[in-house]
Order: sequence, then structure tokens, then C-alpha cells
Amino acid sequence: MRGARQLAVARELWTAREAYAQEIDVSPGRLVPDRSLLAAVLATPQSKAALAALKEFNGRASRTQLDRWWDAIERGRTTEDLPRERVPSDALPPPRAWADRNPEADLRLKAARPVVEAIAEELHMPTENLLTPDFLRRVAWQPPALTAEAVGEALATLGARPWQVAHTAQKIADAFVEGPQTDSDAPETAS
Repeated sequence: MRGARQLAVARELWTAREAYAQEIDVSPGRLVPDRSLLAAVLATPQSKAALAALKEFNGRASRTQLDRWWDAIERGRTTEDLPRERVPSDALPPPRAWADRNPEADLRLKAARPVVEAIAEELHMPTENLLTPDFLRRVAWQPPALTAEAVGEALATLGARPWQVAHTAQKIADAFVEGPQTDSDAPETAS
């Protein structure tokens, strides 16, 4: 499906099917399968007769409730309450893009990841059991104050358990501070 208008038509068909299914206490998919609703949206029939003639629009109630489905299509076509085409997301960019999009975060992640892996190895557990990789990425992308307490609070807010925070917060904070140091930041030695 493309566009908010098609999504609105799909929503109205879905809602009408759900309401009718509840009314007669039948599984919605038994009335009109999902693929039939999709076919009706994509075909964009211009009349009730065109909807009825659509062979892909089938199911137990596809013809007996034709007025219901046509009314739903009409509501979807005329509604001002259009759904968003894209759901807002707080997803981070993939780590391979970090060097270009947020170089400081890239350096923090590259410094902290091996530290967390080493802790997991010491504890004889998979790294993802010690700390969910997404938690580390989120803290690296938008770090709190670079202290163990602040990192620990951020991890806990994301959902890390107290034992995970206890094992990782200090070392992640240290890695965030020490890791991004580049050769140009190092003090020059006298020759």
C-alpha cells in the first residue's frame, strides 16, 4: 500500500470487519481474509459493483455484507483523520554509519564494546546476557554525564538489571572517557 489515503481505507475496512466479527462472535479472518481486504484497498474500486466484481475480495461475508465494506471504503476515502505513513521511531542509525553521523558516539562505542565483551568473558557468559547491545549503543549515542552513576542510571532506565549495571557502569564510563582520546590528544613527548 502507498499513501495515507490507502492506509485510511485499510484501517476502515479492518475496523468494520473487527466490529462485525465481534457482533456475530466469529473470527475476523473467517469473515473476510486479510489478503482480501488488501486486494480491495489496492484495486481502488470506484463503485460497490466494482468491489463485488473483484474476485480477490472473497470470504464468508464478502458479498453478504457488501454494504458494510463499501461504507468502510467510502469512510476511508473521505476521512480527514489520515494515519501516518511512517511510525515515529527512536531507532538509532546502524553503527556502521556512526563515524559519519556522530563520530564521538562512534568512538565511545568502539571503546566500550570490547570492555563489555571482556567483562562477559570474565563472567563466562554471552555478552548480550551481560548487557543488551542496544543499551550500550543508546548510552554511547547520547551519553549522560561520564560518571559511573550517570551511566548506571541511564542503563537502568533503559531496562538493565541492577547486577548488570553493577558489573558494567564504571567500566563503560571509564571507556567513554579514555577511549575517544586520539593520538592528537596525547601529550607530546620531548625528543
